[in-house]
Amino acid sequence: MAHLKRWMRMNRNQITCIVLLALVLTGLGAFTILTYNGLVSSKLAADNKWAAIQVQYERKIELIPQLVDLVENYTEYEEDTLTAITELRTQWLNLNGSPTEQANVSTQLNLALNTLFVAISENYPTLYASTLYQELFDEITGTENRITMAKLDYNDAVTAYNTALQTFPGSVIGGMFGLETMPLYLGG
Repeated sequence: MAHLKRWMRMNRNQITCIVLLALVLTGLGAFTILTYNGLVSSKLAADNKWAAIQVQYERKIELIPQLVDLVENYTEYEEDTLTAITELRTQWLNLNGSPTEQANVSTQLNLALNTLFVAISENYPTLYASTLYQELFDEITGTENRITMAKLDYNDAVTAYNTALQTFPGSVIGGMFGLETMPLYLGG
């Protein structure tokens, strides 16, 4: 009861200050939540784009055994290249998923595949002209094009997230919640 009497005795200015303070704190809380949710949404979008890259790489990796089988049956002289491709495929399957590590292995794999494709086109015209080889080559090339587009989409999403995180107010809110920038996909 004494509490109520004290409350009633407060003048209007005190009540106005308390109400304004409550509104400001509520506004700041809402602003913080909205900014944080925007940052998390941007990060999830980038993670989703990363998953799209993984899907395309897995598709490419699944095509490699077919190519190796086809070429092994046809050639005796490209054994070193086929072994390198098989080892790189295994290495890729055992990656922990970091963009830098994946870019390095992907670059090596692409070089080995290109070496094989050039050797086939120059040294094995019958194999190069076969429908099965051409279909497989076209599928690998198409998958590589989809990988390139997925990398661009990922880098766009990461750039949007990193920009939001490094500019005000994202830098303040992100710092409060321990959010970190994401790496771009470089190379590969």
